[in-house]
Amino acid sequence: MHPPFLIGEKIYLRAPEDGDEINATIIENHPDPRETLFFAYPTSSKTQSEKLENAAKDRNTILFTICTQDADKPIGQTSFIRIDWVGRMATFYIAIAEKENWSLGFGSETLALMIDYGFATLNLNRIQLHVLCSNTKAFKIYENQGFTIEGTLRQAMYYKNRYHDFYLMALLRQEWDSGKK
Repeated sequence: MHPPFLIGEKIYLRAPEDGDEINATIIENHPDPRETLFFAYPTSSKTQSEKLENAAKDRNTILFTICTQDADKPIGQTSFIRIDWVGRMATFYIAIAEKENWSLGFGSETLALMIDYGFATLNLNRIQLHVLCSNTKAFKIYENQGFTIEGTLRQAMYYKNRYHDFYLMALLRQEWDSGKK
């Protein structure tokens, strides 16, 4: 097992390492995960390696590789991006590379670990995210963790010959605190 940073029941989160660019390449190139994200251009492992290096240097980004506990296998990425250290706010991101790892609870567990880390360790006041309105599975996961819709980003992404709407969802520290009791 690689050194974990955050540990759940089925997964753990660790810092990106050499070789993780393969997962990132799958996420951005494969049609399944790409259809719910903002990726429109093909990417290479070399480009992904550079992106991972840049993210590691960016003080306003905290990036993790999601790994399974049982197989010790990297399956995706999660991060806080555009962290505002004064306003105590960050944008949450998650992508699980291969469809075979979807609907197994990995995303829910990752989200719970990241929320706890964001509020209890980083002292964030707000965690926000964007989710494709038609991505009902992800929407339900976010809603179950306490996120609420704050607005709709109309026609925010162009994919497969049409524009798609996104929800802007957020969870505040006080909402998380009251939900824990």
